[in-house]
Amino acid sequence: MISLTQTFTVSPGINYEYLHLPAVLNQTSTILFLHGFPSSLHSWRHQIDHFHRLGYGCLAPNLMGYGKTYSPSDFQEYKIKQMVLHLVALLSHLMIDRPVIVVGHDFGTLTASRFALYQPERIQALILLSVGYHAPGLIDVDRAIENAKEVLGYDIYGYWRFFGFDDNAAELIEKNVNSFLDIGFPPSEDALTLWRSDFTPTGKLKQWLQNGKSLPRRASYLTDSDYNVYLGYLLEGMKGKLNWYKAQFNNVNAEDEKDLDPHIRMPTLFIAGLRDAVGAPVLFAAQNTYINDLTVIELNATHWIMEEKAQEVNNAIEEWLKQRF
Repeated sequence: MISLTQTFTVSPGINYEYLHLPAVLNQTSTILFLHGFPSSLHSWRHQIDHFHRLGYGCLAPNLMGYGKTYSPSDFQEYKIKQMVLHLVALLSHLMIDRPVIVVGHDFGTLTASRFALYQPERIQALILLSVGYHAPGLIDVDRAIENAKEVLGYDIYGYWRFFGFDDNAAELIEKNVNSFLDIGFPPSEDALTLWRSDFTPTGKLKQWLQNGKSLPRRASYLTDSDYNVYLGYLLEGMKGKLNWYKAQFNNVNAEDEKDLDPHIRMPTLFIAGLRDAVGAPVLFAAQNTYINDLTVIELNATHWIMEEKAQEVNNAIEEWLKQRF
């Protein structure tokens, strides 16, 4: 898949790497796939294969911090409004004029939902995987960590402090990439317990990496080739990827979003994993306050839902699209 990518300068000095498979028919919609952390466009391989065979156009960019896409070291540059404009420029370059179906996972759901707020006329439908909609607003990291802990009974967001505030996080991950991939992509049957004990609690992920811990097995949904692709993305550098966290926790989007209408007005599908240690569906119960047309589907899956349960996710999206359009 990587060998098929192209690059385009969306703005002076800002390149985006992307994979584009045009729609089979001019009247068929294009699906825009937006990945999260620490993935890449590769995480959409199963969806791209499935939906392109159905005739849909498929566009999967590497977002800022990944691959050949612009990866600034200054977290202040990771403003979501600018990223949305980058994506609009890419769509225009590819002459994709019809409203697109936007699918986001993990941090990609933030980009996807803000695309829906900033450019509603360019979206036919919004699909969020693993992480639901959060309305614009200031982020108080400590309060968010404590509030989520009260709701769920465990420290679900403690790892935020490592990703967002530890100046040594990038170097520590780069020096222990195999250890990081082991805990990031453990066997599905162990993922919930392992993440609750060694990933999400404050200080535990850093300790895991410092000790160079490993697992005897990895997730079965990753082939050796998949693993090597992800390994390559981590080895190219972590600072840009972690800047997504730093940007959010330093509220770099506050000025852009202060007067933004938080309501999403196009049909929206949220697919959640019931065994997702960092995306517990209950945390997103309030999203229907802002989304008038919301469908929620819960699958027996962990965080990497579109890889672990690829066929179930593909079928759910396909059927939902058939019903709605």
